[in-house]
Amino acid sequence: MKLARMATPGFEGAGAYWSNRKNVTEHVKGRTRQSWQGNVDAQFRAMNIPAGARVLDIGGGTGTHAVPLAIMGCDVTMVEPSDAMREELQKNLTASGAGPLAVIPARWEDVSREELGDPFDIVMASYSLSMMDIGEALEKMQACCRGTVHLFWFLTPPSWARVSRDLWPRLYGREYPGEPLADCLWQILYEMGIYASLTTERKTETVYRSVEDAVGEYSRRLNRSTKEQEKILGEYFRQQLRPCGKGFELDGVSCSAHIWWDPAGRR
Repeated sequence: MKLARMATPGFEGAGAYWSNRKNVTEHVKGRTRQSWQGNVDAQFRAMNIPAGARVLDIGGGTGTHAVPLAIMGCDVTMVEPSDAMREELQKNLTASGAGPLAVIPARWEDVSREELGDPFDIVMASYSLSMMDIGEALEKMQACCRGTVHLFWFLTPPSWARVSRDLWPRLYGREYPGEPLADCLWQILYEMGIYASLTTERKTETVYRSVEDAVGEYSRRLNRSTKEQEKILGEYFRQQLRPCGKGFELDGVSCSAHIWWDPAGRR
């Protein structure tokens, strides 16, 4: 599925997308929404990380989890390859007054076991599992953890995947192949002899202030390059967005999965 996505006209991988400063800036604006903070708070409750724990945050972005953990007094190491993301992280650290944290500026695939140092009490990856070889990535997570590994991933297609499915044929004349979901992830763990726990939750949908905001975001996500494509996006969102108390929301339900296990017991 990942190879098919990479071969799809107009597709841009996660690494390229999050290396773009404009995309990161808009992402940061969106993540100030109260609904997103509710998702993050739910993740923290699910992981129940004690103060002072040694934590590895893979693909930690702008520090959504790492900064609060540093404030708690945790010994945090974050892996983040994007320069733009790390710049925002530094701003967040400065604004929060949090203590220092270690940042490895590389993709998880390129990080050596030696760079990580002592084993971690918590290894987490929140919606950052874009690695091509997921089995190798999981083995490395397991090898550097002495406590529990926590993965957050999509159980049903998120809103951006549903929009891509609907619009890719109209924008590029090809079907959108989709993204491997949490059922695939859990099955891979099972085949590795890791019998993980899994809980599900409904994800809060993104709310847009206006139709134009939605068109702007998906112009970047879907690599809109022509006026005709912009027109298609505008028509689509005028049909799909529904008014809500804070703006406009996409129809549909997204569910996510929290998958976790103890490497020592492999369950």
